[in-house]
Parts: sequence; C-alpha cells; structure tokens
Amino acid sequence: MAGENRQTAYALELFETLRRAPHAYHFFQALRRLECLYPEKPRLGKSLRVADDPVRLAQEPSLAFAPATLAAFDPGGAERSARLYEYFLGLFGPHGPLPTHLTEYARGRSRNDGDPTFASFADVFHHRMLCLFYRAWADVQPTVSYDRPETDRFHVYVGAHLGLGMPSLWNRDAAPDLAKLHYAGRLACQTRNPEGLEAILGDFFKLPVAVDTFVGHWLPLDEHSRCRLGETPATGVLGLTAVIGERVWDCQHKFRIVIGPMGLAEFQRFLPGSDSLRRLVAWVRNYVGEELLWDVNLILKKEEVPPLVLGSETRLGWTTWLSGQPPARDADDLKLDAVTYCG
Repeated sequence: MAGENRQTAYALELFETLRRAPHAYHFFQALRRLECLYPEKPRLGKSLRVADDPVRLAQEPSLAFAPATLAAFDPGGAERSARLYEYFLGLFGPHGPLPTHLTEYARGRSRNDGDPTFASFADVFHHRMLCLFYRAWADVQPTVSYDRPETDRFHVYVGAHLGLGMPSLWNRDAAPDLAKLHYAGRLACQTRNPEGLEAILGDFFKLPVAVDTFVGHWLPLDEHSRCRLGETPATGVLGLTAVIGERVWDCQHKFRIVIGPMGLAEFQRFLPGSDSLRRLVAWVRNYVGEELLWDVNLILKKEEVPPLVLGSETRLGWTTWLSGQPPARDADDLKLDAVTYCG
C-alpha cells in the first residue's frame, strides 16, 4: 500500500509539473517518465491499440518560433487520457509538409472557434508517428531499456558476447548476471591474464586482490604413469621419463588468489559455507575455466585478529590463533581450496 501511495504521489507531482512548466522537460525525458508510471501497460510505440497507451501525443498548430520541444500537457481525467502537446514534429508548423495556411486554419478554429476537429484528426496520425519516433530513440538507449528489466534488450546484446545470450543461460551460478554484464569487456576477451582476474575480483568484492602465478604443488601420478623397472619402458628412460615416487613437483598448473589485508567481518565472509566464497568460485570459473588448479589465501589485519577465549564465537581452525601477545604482522596463514568447499 505504501508503494502504491508513493507511486500515486509521484504521478500527481509529475503531472502538475508538466502542466505548469512543460518547457522544463525535453520530449524524450517527459515520455520516459510517463512510461515509467505505467509499468503494466505496453511501452510507447509497442501497443496494438491506442487505448493501451498511457498518454496521447499531439502537435500544437503554430507558426511561431518554438521555445521548447513541449507546448502543453493536459492531465486528462477519469473519462479521457492525458495528452501531451509538442511543437517540433508533425504535419503543422513552418517545417511541416502541409501548406502553412492549413496550420493557421487549424490554430484559428481551435483557439477562436473552440473547434479542434481538424487538429484532432491530424493528431490521430501524430500520436502513432511520435510514439514510433520515441521508440526508435529509446531502443538504442541502454538505461532506458533497463527501465523494464524483464524486457531489457541490451542484456541479450551484451550477454551474447560472454555466454548469456539466452534466458536459459541466466542465473546459472552464484555470480550475479548484472555484474557479468558490467565486466563484459573482461569476460568476452579471448585472452585471460592475472591482471584481468585481479581487476574483476578487486572491483566486485571491494578488497585488495593479487594473483600469484606458478604456485608449486605436488601433482600425484596415475598408476600407469609411475616408473617400474622392467615393466614400464615408456616411463623408464633415465634422465627423460623416469620418476621416483608417486608424485612430482609442479609449478605450471596452479595459481593463488590473495585477498586482503581485510577486517574480521570481511574475513568471515569468505570462510567455507559463505556466499562470498561461492561467488569467488563462480567468478574464477567464468574467467579462467576449469583447466587450472587454484586456492585462495585470506589475510586478516593484525589489529583485527581475535583473542582466543573459551566460549567465544571464534571458529577452530578458521578464526583462532594461539598467541598470548598481539600479532606483529597480518595473519596470512589461512589457505583454502575453495573448489573443494563449494563443489
């Protein structure tokens, strides 16, 4: 009810402002605001019937120099629609296709004789022409298109460059689709680099982010890849393919995302089970893919390290540190395999 009252109050205020000072609004600006007042109606230029349009558009017959694009606004009433009059486009006026004496005739009949029949007949064509003129402008404006997100055209246009061109591809992971469109320049690029990932994560989470490349880790060997004397000639060439043990040290297939230093509240947002950790995994998958291994290193500011107190809300192994003295440096020892926790 409160929302409806606010909408009604805004509509009355807009109607009154347009009635008193139509020259204060541009044609496109006024129609956009009027269109937003009636989200249940078709967009101007899209309706099949004139009765579905929230406002009727008309041209003011005049040969005078137009001081603005809009001439007048009639709020209408219970039995008639609101009517917006403009100067700049139509059959009448010094730039119109009709002879100027017909503009004088229409203006004289309307103002002197109280008979707007001729002008009203021309407005049958003006209304549709002006609606289509407004629609041609609005369809190429991203902000105007997003006034109604359910019919936003640019969502599809931009999303097609990064795998979001169809509704079936929307809302498929924890990363918000609107944020993906914001970073379309990064996500649509064919080359991926640490700087791009840092830029996306740092801007999205509003925290310091760095990517460490070539992080070493132990890579386990499959059973058939292990060296056995006399059994595996393909993997037993000394100095080339012979490996002692069940794993090898690898520095080519893993990177580390370092986030922080940050406060305790932000630190807890990235612990297992949190929405921020799921969004982090989704962003890495969208930008990097699945071919590389990675983990995340969370750094807590030293002044935010909580003391270890029995009965407190600290989590063992995540937000607990054994120390009787204030830490001398930031706590940077927590490293998470985020994919394992988020699936």
